Amino acid sequence: MNIIETKDLTYEYVRRDDQGNIEGIVKAVDGVSISVEPGQFVAILGHNGSGKSTLAKHLNAILKPGEGTVWVDGMDTADESNLWDVRQRAGMVFQNPDNQIIGQVVEEDVGFGPENMGVPTKEIWERVEESLRAVGMYMYRKDSPNKLSGGQKQRVSIAGVFAMHPKCIVLDEPTAMLDPSGRKDVICAIRGLNDVEGVTVILITHYMEEIIHADKVFIMDDGKVAMQGTPKEIFSQVEKLQELRLNVPQVTLLAEALKQRGIALPDGIVTKEELAEALGL
Repeated sequence: MNIIETKDLTYEYVRRDDQGNIEGIVKAVDGVSISVEPGQFVAILGHNGSGKSTLAKHLNAILKPGEGTVWVDGMDTADESNLWDVRQRAGMVFQNPDNQIIGQVVEEDVGFGPENMGVPTKEIWERVEESLRAVGMYMYRKDSPNKLSGGQKQRVSIAGVFAMHPKCIVLDEPTAMLDPSGRKDVICAIRGLNDVEGVTVILITHYMEEIIHADKVFIMDDGKVAMQGTPKEIFSQVEKLQELRLNVPQVTLLAEALKQRGIALPDGIVTKEELAEALGL
């Protein structure tokens, strides 16, 4: 059974004037059907306004479908009685960690979720240690979150969700506010949870380099799924990606330019190592 599945999902934002009259309707998600298997690393990519963040908010029932259906671990998110269980199965991490961190000490913040779930005290502290170690933040457990960098704060917010032992973590542009170093640290932490802990990861992003290690990629445009496939399948279609206003990695562009000059190279090169190997360097 899929851990996440959407069928013909549609959602509209209604804009009203000061008197409450409808001024306009924007279809943010338009007939989207996707599926995610347990343990997969799935990336959802798209430019600003493509609908990817609205889709993300449906995956743990922050939003409910206008039309269509969303299932999380087999549960219909439109059913109010499933709300608590859905949010336990699919944890959410947002782009601004300051909106998610509430504790005065790192370990207390990470333990907040399990405490609210009624987890016994001894197990809470076991989960706190496990989660902080998983994201490389255990050494900062006694620190105030205010002293941490943006990347460190985001790893703490990921640990806080992981401590609730969700089957799936949905990350809505978690690196959007970070510098390149912070982005790299957070992506490494996310990959560790997926590779080592077996947590299903759904990463919403607009950074192409963050999808390289995904099992499956969905690219959104105008509320619809415009492309889907493995990273290699996606990166082999450079012109289409550029039409969708996405920044293609420099190494992929270089490989494409070399191919156009007659050098035989495989499609979908996404790393410097792959290009060097293909060139026999």
